[in-house]
Amino acid sequence: MNAGLAGYLYRDETGPTSRNGIQLAYSYHVRSKNEKSKLGLGIELRALQFAINKSKLTDALGSDPLLNGSSSKIGIDAGAGVYWTNDKLSVGIAASQLIQSKLTFAEGASNIKESGRLYRHYNVTANYKIQTGDDIYLIPNAMARFIQNSPSEFDFGVNLDYKEKFWAGLNWRMNQFWSLQAGVKVLQKIKLTYSYDIYENPINVFSGGSEAHEIGLQFSLKK
Repeated sequence: MNAGLAGYLYRDETGPTSRNGIQLAYSYHVRSKNEKSKLGLGIELRALQFAINKSKLTDALGSDPLLNGSSSKIGIDAGAGVYWTNDKLSVGIAASQLIQSKLTFAEGASNIKESGRLYRHYNVTANYKIQTGDDIYLIPNAMARFIQNSPSEFDFGVNLDYKEKFWAGLNWRMNQFWSLQAGVKVLQKIKLTYSYDIYENPINVFSGGSEAHEIGLQFSLKK
Protein backbone atom coordinates (compact mmCIF):
# COMPACT_ATOMS: atom_id res chain seq x y z
CA MET A 1 0.00 0.00 0.00
CA ASN A 2 1.55 3.33 -1.12
CA ALA A 3 -0.81 5.77 0.63
CA GLY A 4 -1.95 6.38 4.18
CA LEU A 5 -4.61 8.48 5.91
CA ALA A 6 -4.68 9.38 9.61
CA GLY A 7 -6.83 11.48 11.94
CA TYR A 8 -6.19 12.91 15.40
CA LEU A 9 -8.31 14.47 18.13
CA TYR A 10 -6.48 16.11 21.01
CA ARG A 11 -6.87 18.34 24.06
CA ASP A 12 -4.01 20.00 25.93
CA GLU A 13 -4.19 22.16 29.08
CA THR A 14 -1.41 24.36 30.48
CA GLY A 15 -2.36 26.58 33.41
CA PRO A 16 -5.20 28.92 32.33
CA THR A 17 -4.89 27.99 28.64
CA SER A 18 -6.25 25.01 26.71
CA ARG A 19 -6.09 23.71 23.13
CA ASN A 20 -8.62 21.50 21.39
CA GLY A 21 -7.97 20.33 17.87
CA ILE A 22 -8.64 17.96 15.03
CA GLN A 23 -5.96 16.99 12.52
CA LEU A 24 -6.09 15.06 9.24
CA ALA A 25 -2.93 13.77 7.57
CA TYR A 26 -2.26 12.10 4.21
CA SER A 27 0.97 10.45 3.05
CA TYR A 28 2.15 8.86 -0.18
CA HIS A 29 5.20 6.58 -0.52
CA VAL A 30 7.41 5.95 -3.54
CA ARG A 31 9.71 2.92 -3.47
CA SER A 32 13.02 2.69 -5.31
CA LYS A 33 13.41 0.21 -8.16
CA ASN A 34 15.46 -2.16 -6.02
CA GLU A 35 12.90 -1.90 -3.16
CA LYS A 36 15.70 -1.02 -0.71
CA SER A 37 14.64 2.56 0.02
CA LYS A 38 11.45 4.59 0.19
CA LEU A 39 10.52 8.27 -0.16
CA GLY A 40 7.47 9.55 1.71
CA LEU A 41 5.55 12.78 1.07
CA GLY A 42 2.92 14.06 3.48
CA ILE A 43 0.46 16.90 4.08
CA GLU A 44 -1.77 17.72 7.03
CA LEU A 45 -4.68 20.05 7.79
CA ARG A 46 -5.61 21.16 11.29
CA ALA A 47 -8.42 23.05 13.04
CA LEU A 48 -7.52 24.42 16.47
CA GLN A 49 -9.45 26.11 19.28
CA PHE A 50 -7.26 28.04 21.71
CA ALA A 51 -9.00 29.17 24.91
CA ILE A 52 -8.13 31.08 28.08
CA ASN A 53 -9.91 30.49 31.39
CA LYS A 54 -9.88 34.04 32.74
CA SER A 55 -11.02 32.90 36.19
CA LYS A 56 -7.55 31.36 36.63
CA LEU A 57 -5.75 34.62 35.88
CA THR A 58 -4.42 36.63 38.81
CA ASP A 59 -5.36 40.22 39.73
CA ALA A 60 -1.71 41.17 39.20
CA LEU A 61 -2.46 41.48 35.48
CA GLY A 62 -4.37 44.68 36.24
CA SER A 63 -5.54 46.42 33.03
CA ASP A 64 -3.95 43.91 30.67
CA PRO A 65 -5.91 44.26 27.37
CA LEU A 66 -6.09 40.48 27.18
CA LEU A 67 -8.74 40.57 29.92
CA ASN A 68 -11.08 42.60 27.69
CA GLY A 69 -10.85 40.33 24.67
CA SER A 70 -12.41 37.05 23.68
CA SER A 71 -11.63 33.96 25.78
CA SER A 72 -11.58 31.60 22.77
CA LYS A 73 -10.21 31.69 19.23
CA ILE A 74 -10.31 29.22 16.33
CA GLY A 75 -7.59 28.85 13.71
CA ILE A 76 -6.99 26.75 10.58
CA ASP A 77 -3.52 25.65 9.55
CA ALA A 78 -1.55 23.18 7.42
CA GLY A 79 1.77 21.39 7.22
CA ALA A 80 3.92 19.34 4.83
CA GLY A 81 6.97 17.11 4.96
CA VAL A 82 9.27 14.69 3.15
CA TYR A 83 10.86 11.51 4.56
CA TRP A 84 13.45 9.08 3.18
CA THR A 85 14.30 5.69 4.64
CA ASN A 86 16.09 2.43 3.90
CA ASP A 87 16.74 -0.66 6.01
CA LYS A 88 18.91 1.27 8.49
CA LEU A 89 18.86 5.04 8.02
CA SER A 90 15.87 7.40 8.09
CA VAL A 91 15.91 11.19 7.61
CA GLY A 92 13.12 13.71 7.27
CA ILE A 93 12.23 17.40 7.17
CA ALA A 94 8.82 18.92 7.83
CA ALA A 95 7.14 22.28 8.35
CA SER A 96 3.94 22.87 10.32
CA GLN A 97 1.62 25.86 10.83
CA LEU A 98 2.42 27.09 7.31
CA ILE A 99 -0.60 29.42 7.17
CA GLN A 100 0.36 31.08 10.49
CA SER A 101 -3.24 31.70 11.55
CA LYS A 102 -3.80 34.69 13.81
CA LEU A 103 -5.01 34.17 17.39
CA THR A 104 -5.62 37.69 18.69
CA PHE A 105 -7.17 37.96 22.16
CA ALA A 106 -6.49 41.63 22.95
CA GLU A 107 -9.36 43.53 21.33
CA GLY A 108 -9.56 47.31 21.10
CA ALA A 109 -6.02 47.85 22.36
CA SER A 110 -4.20 50.42 20.19
CA ASN A 111 -0.81 49.74 21.80
CA ILE A 112 -0.66 46.12 20.60
CA LYS A 113 1.91 46.15 17.77
CA GLU A 114 1.59 42.55 16.58
CA SER A 115 -1.22 40.01 16.71
CA GLY A 116 -0.74 36.61 18.22
CA ARG A 117 -0.36 33.85 15.66
CA LEU A 118 0.69 30.25 15.11
CA TYR A 119 4.29 30.62 13.94
CA ARG A 120 5.87 28.12 11.56
CA HIS A 121 7.77 25.16 12.99
CA TYR A 122 10.57 23.48 11.02
CA ASN A 123 11.66 19.99 12.11
CA VAL A 124 14.64 17.91 10.95
CA THR A 125 14.84 14.28 12.13
CA ALA A 126 17.19 11.32 11.72
CA ASN A 127 17.55 7.82 13.19
CA TYR A 128 19.69 4.75 12.56
CA LYS A 129 18.85 1.08 13.24
CA ILE A 130 21.56 -1.11 14.77
CA GLN A 131 20.81 -4.83 15.01
CA THR A 132 22.03 -6.16 18.38
CA GLY A 133 20.46 -9.64 18.28
CA ASP A 134 17.73 -11.72 16.68
CA ASP A 135 14.87 -9.28 16.00
CA ILE A 136 16.32 -6.75 18.49
CA TYR A 137 17.30 -3.28 17.29
CA LEU A 138 18.93 -0.31 19.01
CA ILE A 139 17.79 2.92 17.36
CA PRO A 140 19.59 6.20 18.22
CA ASN A 141 17.70 9.28 17.03
CA ALA A 142 17.96 13.06 16.90
CA MET A 143 15.66 15.96 16.06
CA ALA A 144 16.15 19.71 15.63
CA ARG A 145 13.26 22.19 15.77
CA PHE A 146 13.39 25.81 14.60
CA ILE A 147 10.65 28.33 15.45
CA GLN A 148 10.48 32.04 14.67
CA ASN A 149 11.06 34.26 17.75
CA SER A 150 11.94 31.22 19.90
CA PRO A 151 15.17 29.40 20.81
CA SER A 152 16.02 26.36 18.69
CA GLU A 153 15.33 22.97 20.30
CA PHE A 154 17.40 19.79 20.03
CA ASP A 155 16.28 16.28 21.02
CA PHE A 156 18.45 13.19 21.38
CA GLY A 157 17.34 9.68 22.25
CA VAL A 158 17.72 5.95 21.90
CA ASN A 159 15.04 3.25 21.54
CA LEU A 160 15.18 -0.52 21.93
CA ASP A 161 12.78 -2.43 19.66
CA TYR A 162 11.88 -6.13 19.71
CA LYS A 163 10.06 -7.46 16.63
CA GLU A 164 8.04 -4.22 16.54
CA LYS A 165 5.97 -5.83 19.31
CA PHE A 166 7.64 -4.15 22.28
CA TRP A 167 9.78 -1.04 22.53
CA ALA A 168 11.27 1.21 25.18
CA GLY A 169 13.38 4.33 25.02
CA LEU A 170 14.96 7.36 26.64
CA ASN A 171 14.83 10.87 25.13
CA TRP A 172 16.33 14.19 26.19
CA ARG A 173 15.46 17.70 25.03
CA MET A 174 18.30 20.06 25.87
CA ASN A 175 17.57 22.20 28.94
CA GLN A 176 13.90 21.13 29.02
CA PHE A 177 13.08 17.52 29.92
CA TRP A 178 13.91 13.82 30.00
CA SER A 179 11.36 11.29 28.74
CA LEU A 180 11.06 7.56 29.42
CA GLN A 181 8.85 5.77 26.88
CA ALA A 182 7.50 2.27 26.36
CA GLY A 183 4.99 0.58 24.10
CA VAL A 184 3.50 -2.80 23.31
CA LYS A 185 1.49 -4.21 20.41
CA VAL A 186 -1.66 -5.48 22.15
CA LEU A 187 -3.29 -6.83 18.99
CA GLN A 188 -2.28 -6.85 15.33
CA LYS A 189 -3.74 -3.37 14.77
CA ILE A 190 -3.66 -1.91 18.30
CA LYS A 191 -0.69 -0.44 20.20
CA LEU A 192 -0.56 0.83 23.79
CA THR A 193 2.06 3.47 24.69
CA TYR A 194 3.21 5.18 27.88
CA SER A 195 5.63 8.01 28.59
CA TYR A 196 6.96 9.58 31.77
CA ASP A 197 8.46 13.06 31.44
CA ILE A 198 10.76 14.73 33.96
CA TYR A 199 10.98 18.49 33.41
CA GLU A 200 13.97 20.71 34.06
CA ASN A 201 13.70 24.35 35.14
CA PRO A 202 12.17 26.70 34.13
CA ILE A 203 9.52 24.68 32.26
CA ASN A 204 8.28 22.95 35.41
CA VAL A 205 7.01 26.31 36.67
CA PHE A 206 4.37 26.26 33.92
CA SER A 207 3.65 22.53 33.98
CA GLY A 208 2.43 22.67 37.59
CA GLY A 209 5.16 20.28 38.70
CA SER A 210 8.32 18.55 37.60
CA GLU A 211 6.84 15.44 35.96
CA ALA A 212 4.05 14.26 33.65
CA HIS A 213 2.49 10.96 32.57
CA GLU A 214 0.96 10.21 29.17
CA ILE A 215 -0.90 7.10 27.98
CA GLY A 216 -1.71 6.56 24.30
CA LEU A 217 -3.73 4.08 22.26
CA GLN A 218 -3.01 3.68 18.54
CA PHE A 219 -5.26 2.01 15.96
CA SER A 220 -4.05 0.96 12.50
CA LEU A 221 -6.59 0.63 9.70
CA LYS A 222 -6.61 -2.52 7.59
CA LYS A 223 -4.29 -2.23 4.58
